Amino acid sequence: MIKQNCGAWLSGLTFIGLSPLVIVAGQIRASAACPVPDSISDQATVIASFLNSECTKQTLTQETTYYRYYNNDNTYKFGRYLTSNFYDSSNGKTTLDVIQELALAQYFGPPPNLAQLRETVTLPAGLDVYIGIAGPQPPNVCYPGGATQAFIENTRTPGVSFVFDGNVPDGSSLSANCYSATGAKPIPEPSPLFGIGVLATIGLAAAFNRTLIESKTKQIANSY
Repeated sequence: MIKQNCGAWLSGLTFIGLSPLVIVAGQIRASAACPVPDSISDQATVIASFLNSECTKQTLTQETTYYRYYNNDNTYKFGRYLTSNFYDSSNGKTTLDVIQELALAQYFGPPPNLAQLRETVTLPAGLDVYIGIAGPQPPNVCYPGGATQAFIENTRTPGVSFVFDGNVPDGSSLSANCYSATGAKPIPEPSPLFGIGVLATIGLAAAFNRTLIESKTKQIANSY
């Protein structure tokens, strides 16, 4: 009888001890794939800059050219973020298109990146490039993103070169509400596993109670 009681209590403690772990595990959300290495000090920010935090790693098999957009005073001339999108008068694109499609939020800086100039960025074969879509920046209506975005780890890698390629036509101005971030943080939705964890906890608690009741009943019966 004593052994049965001990077994019941140990089972109950096991159930109680494991139940919180089930719930916690259910709340963990898996991040989308974007294999930016841990050696990047701002890894989380880089990953978040891609749409849905998704990107692919590509090791270049040949010399490849991308574009970068920057200011007349050469600020932002050198940087790790590139694009394959070409913005020019020949295709009717303006600075506004660059700012919106690359999500160059104008509250970053100072100064903000006005995307007045375009340059080619040549990358050597063998270089790792992380490619995806530029994600939005708040307010999303101002900076929706959507252009191709490429990220390189180091602009000083041998073989990487930045060369002026032309001016970008001036576009219309952004609305006044586009010059500050909303600051609102989305509340994560609970994982479906969270519900399973809750149900599992309830079931384990019920089993624990049944075990204790059965043990107590046997104890009373044996006392007569």
